[in-house]
Amino acid sequence: MTPLEKLEYQYEGLKNQPNLWSDKTFFEYPQIDIPFVENIDLLSIDTTKHHRLGKLVEVFYQKNIEALPDYTSVENNIQVQVDKHQTLGELDFICETPTGIYHIELTYKFYLYKTDNPYEIDRWVGPNLKDSLVQKLKKLKEKQFPMLHHPICKELLKNKGLEVDKIQQSVQFKAQLYIPLSLMNHTFPHINNDCIKGYYISYKEIDYLFPFALYHVPVKQDWLIDPKHNTNWLSFVDVKPIIMEQIAVKHSPLVWIKRGEIYERFFITFW
Repeated sequence: MTPLEKLEYQYEGLKNQPNLWSDKTFFEYPQIDIPFVENIDLLSIDTTKHHRLGKLVEVFYQKNIEALPDYTSVENNIQVQVDKHQTLGELDFICETPTGIYHIELTYKFYLYKTDNPYEIDRWVGPNLKDSLVQKLKKLKEKQFPMLHHPICKELLKNKGLEVDKIQQSVQFKAQLYIPLSLMNHTFPHINNDCIKGYYISYKEIDYLFPFALYHVPVKQDWLIDPKHNTNWLSFVDVKPIIMEQIAVKHSPLVWIKRGEIYERFFITFW
């Protein structure tokens, strides 16, 4: 696919992925459901700068706000600094909406359901076990949202003509979820089950994968993309060494699988 097609499919992946929860009691900062336009200005995106998935998602989100008729991007990626050598934190977006001005923290994550954790909410963890849903919610609650009310941030925004007391706070938290095959028909509490995108297996079970299927190991930026758009496929024999190379450095790759007209997403975990 061309670089422009890739951007189009990456944005489509962000646009189509639902919020991780809708229950207003789940988290004290509510989800904001900003609509997504069908097409944004992709040609103005410098892909040499925005190579990290998280940064690319922020750029897509900003372009989408700019394209919405009833929304205005007031500020984004606001650095809250003591001085040029010490940064306290960052505000993702300040946006004027039909219902007021919002400070929005944007999150797009990938979580696997690890059944050996005793508490339900603790079971959603990152594929490399370096982060979790609980850790992210704690960071939002204790660091990212309180940043708006820090005296330095208040003064910074005042100089931009913004009154902190008139700014509401919301999160737009999207996530792709992956579950064990044994829980294929399970309904999970607290979260939006429409966020489930596929399954995961341990590398120890890799030889149980479909021997005659076709495979692709996407780079992380492409984890947003629907596998049906991919045109570059490998046999299981050819893809296995690529997967095991990542397992050797304790990295759990995402793998796309094509069986006829069926497309699936699996994480192969190093644990």
